[in-house]
Amino acid sequence: MEENLILDSNQPDLPKRSQFLKILCILSFVMCGISFLSGLWGAYQSTPEAMQKNVEQLRSYNQDMADKMEDQMIEMQNNPYSKVAPYLGLAYTLLSFLGVLMMWNLTRKGFYIYAIAEILPYTSFIFMGKNSLAMMGPPGGNNTAIAMGALIIMVIIDVVFVGMYARTLKEMK
Repeated sequence: MEENLILDSNQPDLPKRSQFLKILCILSFVMCGISFLSGLWGAYQSTPEAMQKNVEQLRSYNQDMADKMEDQMIEMQNNPYSKVAPYLGLAYTLLSFLGVLMMWNLTRKGFYIYAIAEILPYTSFIFMGKNSLAMMGPPGGNNTAIAMGALIIMVIIDVVFVGMYARTLKEMK
């Protein structure tokens, strides 16, 4: 029994992560999991077969909306970036997870990886072209305004989390 106490007392104190960093990391882990599952579903739904099936299902309810969705589908298929975008989203999520995991282990590089992984998805709007916001939601209606609102909320959440992680940099090595 005394040997165990002596061995334990000789070990150096490992740096402890703050409660704030623990909570941030746990929230980020949960969000990465949800984003990964959502990304898998999005990759499946972006296949031409799945998109055509959705158009045909919608056609039985609303012909106009189905035609608009079909036009968006054709435009997306003509854009080479839209073919790889769902897989890039998965890669960004995994990169974000790696950054959070590194920050959980108190590695400062994780913050920079996380910050880059949170910024990269917004570059897709540059490559998707003029209708990138309209493609974020169902066809028809005022999707651009809804998509812009969702985009603004996502940017705010990402900036807030990057800022909160930046406050914990002094804990990391």
